[in-house]
Amino acid sequence: MEAVASLNVFQRLVRTWEEVHPYNAAQVVTLKSAVTSHDAQRAWYQVLESMGLGRVRVDSRQFIYEALNGEATRYPLRALPADVDLSAYLSSELNRPFDDPDEPPFRPFLIADRNRSTFGVVYRHWVADSVSIRGVLQRWHDAIANRPPADTPPGMVASGYWKLFGRGRGDLHIDRTVLALFRSHMRFRQVLKVQSARGEDYAVRVLLGSKLVVSAQKLCAYARRQDTTVGNVLLAALAEAAAKHIPFQHRLNRCNVAVGNIVDLRPHAHHDVSDAFGLLLGFTHIVCRPTDIADWQRLLRVVTLQNRAGRHVVAQDSGAWMLAALTTQKLVPPERLYRFYRKELPLAAGLSNVNLGPHWPAEDHPLPADDYLRVSPTGPMAPAVLSATTLGKQMKLALTYRIALLTDDRAQAILRSVSTRVMELAAGHSSN
Repeated sequence: MEAVASLNVFQRLVRTWEEVHPYNAAQVVTLKSAVTSHDAQRAWYQVLESMGLGRVRVDSRQFIYEALNGEATRYPLRALPADVDLSAYLSSELNRPFDDPDEPPFRPFLIADRNRSTFGVVYRHWVADSVSIRGVLQRWHDAIANRPPADTPPGMVASGYWKLFGRGRGDLHIDRTVLALFRSHMRFRQVLKVQSARGEDYAVRVLLGSKLVVSAQKLCAYARRQDTTVGNVLLAALAEAAAKHIPFQHRLNRCNVAVGNIVDLRPHAHHDVSDAFGLLLGFTHIVCRPTDIADWQRLLRVVTLQNRAGRHVVAQDSGAWMLAALTTQKLVPPERLYRFYRKELPLAAGLSNVNLGPHWPAEDHPLPADDYLRVSPTGPMAPAVLSATTLGKQMKLALTYRIALLTDDRAQAILRSVSTRVMELAAGHSSN
């Protein structure tokens, strides 16, 4: 892996959020067989060495990975009891800062009993996106099974958003991008804001849903019949749930609901970065009126049309928004950062959706994966973020929510609402 890279605009933005509260994420794999802590630890060290990962040093707008060179034992795998509450553990870890500058930005853990094992990593999100961490876990999975490592490790993303997305295809039009930012700002002036909490409202909790055994083919078939995607179906289901269960401030001039969507920008780059290690994410959002929320077919159509209209310029619009946020928030004291986003970007919730498809080993692997879980941070933008991960016919949902803004009952109601809608659609019947 290349040793030095420049911080892109999203990494710079996230690092400012980290000054207020950790912006950690997690990914977890469950296997159908037992793994010893010794084997998991050996394999983890092997992965770090083969990928050139270690502690990370930041100098101005550049960062570098330092190989641990025999010091990996200072940061061992955390072996947890078989009866540990995974949601409680992940909740604690998402709130725990990486405050030791010598610690690598990855915290591996293992939960094992005689028949199953669960291994995963909690990580600083600014160093890597979901694609990159899936690559780490896949190499770890292979190393546990004593499979030989890949011939070459992935290179680090060395280019910024401007070089990757800003020019070369003729997509970038400054006047259009500025107009899009202005339109978004005006639309957000009619969007419901989440109720405020007294004092700090940074701490989060993770709620894990039951594993949904759905027919991926049937869900995709439903989406095709509606001329949309599974991602849009999930986004509409989340908007529906948020409208019912998020506590909003009520103002006469605000009645709409906005929900954000986390987007992988790799397919939009000017050259192939599909296997590169780094953070290449963007954001979109949809705005729904009360009449949209009340009618499922209309809601799905509205979500689809809004996403379709912006899909060709999502990278440029995301980069422009991030740069605007990074520039504007410099005027905001850290203790008011979260309130700033709640006012200027009043999202009710966010979605991160991934279908592992052929990109993760299944039954042909010596240690078949039985489950895959991703947990996303909320950051200052939304009170709740839903992570949906599909592995074969199974979809795993996890909700991260800020406990000062949402009660446990409300969070459970959101997860239950989305789960019910997805199961109904997969079963071939749904109603408003």
